[in-house]
Amino acid sequence: MFTTFKRKNLIRKNPVRTVCFSFVTIILVGTFLLMLPISSNKGENATFLDCLFTATSSTCVTGFTTKDTFTQWSDFGKTVILILIQTGGLGLITFSSIFLLILNNKLSLKNMKLASSQINVKNFADIKTLFKNLLLITFICEFIGAFILSFSFCKKFGSYGIFVAIFSSVGSYCNAGLDINGMIYPNCSFIPFNKDYLVIITMSLLTFLGGIGVVVVNEIINLKKSKIKLQNLSINSKIAIFGSLFLVLFGTIGFFLLEYNISLREHNIVDKFFNSFFVSTAARTSGFTTVNFSSITNITKLFLCILMFIGANPTGTAGGIKISTIIIILSTVSYVIKNKRENSIFNHKINQQTTYKAVALFFLSLTLILIGGYLIWENDSSVGLSNIFFSVTSAFSTTGFQAIDSNLFSDFSKYILIFLMYIGRIGPISFALIFKLKAKSSKQILLPEADLYV
Repeated sequence: MFTTFKRKNLIRKNPVRTVCFSFVTIILVGTFLLMLPISSNKGENATFLDCLFTATSSTCVTGFTTKDTFTQWSDFGKTVILILIQTGGLGLITFSSIFLLILNNKLSLKNMKLASSQINVKNFADIKTLFKNLLLITFICEFIGAFILSFSFCKKFGSYGIFVAIFSSVGSYCNAGLDINGMIYPNCSFIPFNKDYLVIITMSLLTFLGGIGVVVVNEIINLKKSKIKLQNLSINSKIAIFGSLFLVLFGTIGFFLLEYNISLREHNIVDKFFNSFFVSTAARTSGFTTVNFSSITNITKLFLCILMFIGANPTGTAGGIKISTIIIILSTVSYVIKNKRENSIFNHKINQQTTYKAVALFFLSLTLILIGGYLIWENDSSVGLSNIFFSVTSAFSTTGFQAIDSNLFSDFSKYILIFLMYIGRIGPISFALIFKLKAKSSKQILLPEADLYV
């Protein structure tokens, strides 16, 4: 059986399949390391499900937890989680390609295809420079973020605050919602810092930069060096920047109005705005929060589900169906309603195949959320329908927002959430391509056109 699998080269012939299996590898290695007695506090082994759940959440940069990260895991375990977040955020293939470049200063065409498919880059012209800049920009952003955050965290935690700052900075940039603030009280996220503007602004900026992606940041830097106007950015970068800014503003205003006299009632108006801004940014999809989500209304949960479902940029570390996908779909709707001659964005015609892919991704994602929600409802209806679909959307979009304790879910439901986190990280279309077999060659046949009623 193994020789048959090897002979067919099922993984090698499909770059997407290789990327998908690389995430499985990281998750399994992370699970094994977390199961070691040295990974848990007091030397007590965590259960296999808790380790798998935590490893998946870290690798898929989600932030869901069944155990408080600070309370359950030792410093070794926390370091394992930190490495999983960093590796999962950028991807194992990308990391290996970067280190190959550092060691040999060259990449094979195969490695270029693998790595570019992971960060959604199609142009190989400057791929080597991009990979080097990817590592440089990532570490610079995370270092500066950790340095700034250390002022607040060292004041709160002493010297241990340096590690908390590093962990929080990497988690923010990689859009992973795992934190180690549990020494204040378990599962508090950043609620104790809801009046600390330094923490709120720094982490929001890191989340935003990680969400739009290194490709966009690198393009902006190159434009600045060349003294070219920002209006000359590529269409993908324009969509990423303007789409992200709009969604952050829309989310901030929406959460501010919806929760003004509910979860934000104890804050003054300035604190309400900054906490709304933090939640809006985190919904795309870092998963950190400065607000207690157990007190938010169902309409707010639905509002956040929309933000989580959309997510951030395809070249970033965040999840969701991506900004470009929703913009293409909205543009297509406008194209049909206004009866335009061509479907376009920023005076660029949208490729028909790209439109098909966007529509397929939207409905595949929605279908997975509905099926996942239904399966969990059948097993854990007692937790409430709104909480179930909030958690399912949060898992699929790799956000990690939690309105309830994950341990209220049964083991079966936790495995479904694990599956959704994985699918959300690699993408439902990529997952479908794992099973794609080589199409049989056939003669091209001209089919009659069907005039269907809609």
